[in-house]
Amino acid sequence: MKWKYSVGLLLFFLIFMTGCSSSDEKETKNTEAPQQTTEDNRKFETVAASPKQLEQLQGIGYPGNDDGLYIATTDGLKIYRENKWFENTAENHNFYGFSAVSDGFYTSGMKANASKDNNAALGVSKSTDKGATIQPVSLSGKEAFQFLSAGYKTETLYLIQQEDSNELAQGVYISNDGGKSWDPLALNGMDANTLGMIAPHPEDNEIMAMATRSGIYLSEDSGESMELISDPVMVTALAFSNDTLFYSSVENEKIKLNKLDLESRKIEEIDIPFLKYDNPITFITVNQNSEQTVAFSTYLSDVYETTDLGESWSLLLSNGRIE
Repeated sequence: MKWKYSVGLLLFFLIFMTGCSSSDEKETKNTEAPQQTTEDNRKFETVAASPKQLEQLQGIGYPGNDDGLYIATTDGLKIYRENKWFENTAENHNFYGFSAVSDGFYTSGMKANASKDNNAALGVSKSTDKGATIQPVSLSGKEAFQFLSAGYKTETLYLIQQEDSNELAQGVYISNDGGKSWDPLALNGMDANTLGMIAPHPEDNEIMAMATRSGIYLSEDSGESMELISDPVMVTALAFSNDTLFYSSVENEKIKLNKLDLESRKIEEIDIPFLKYDNPITFITVNQNSEQTVAFSTYLSDVYETTDLGESWSLLLSNGRIE
């Protein structure tokens, strides 16, 4: 069977929205941030973010070497900590395929100077210094991956190659060596005809889940075999804690956030602020150092966070506007 691959998360949600359209100034410096000079001799610092409109949110996560929530955007990383937004003065690339791990984060995307650099693709890259340096791991200058994800402690990586290239044939791949080499997955038992976001378990390198337009598929053998574990609903985002899978679904014109107990397979809905049908959840992340803390972003660039597992929510970003 030939899988159908979306061109990225944006197209995934544009397709979703088309189907339902009939329904309705730098300030205080952060002293903990690294200060150094980048390749083009710009000084790297993390500073208070100036008011701005973010173009697009392309990933979120809590890296284990920081205490902030990181947002990957078309204009670099934005970091929320101590009730303020921060940004970096350099290395502001178009990041996507962002995935937080215990010592930093993995990412893909395009370099900020893409129009000047023929080798602009970030491939699979990693940072362990809060974004001060983005170190190439593999396929740098050759590929950029919308669907890249990493296990928080295992650093088992998954990616979807959407089209054949000189480097990788179309397919779903796993890396057990931090992204240096890639092996294709069989995905036996996968009946969905579209593929979406992949969530690796933070500690068990054999457990992964995939969001599709027809439900969640779970694997306990690193993607060799897949099992449908949810109702056949559109799933737009998902993320693991150690014993729970959090996921967002679109059901009966309602945006929902659910949690699935991995042992019992019991599913419970989590109360969230009302989201309009044209504003589905795009990314979910769990703070692996404090599993009561969960955040999600939406298609219209809102970001919400809970520190008590859904008892209350804070709106950190509204319509992508930093004030």
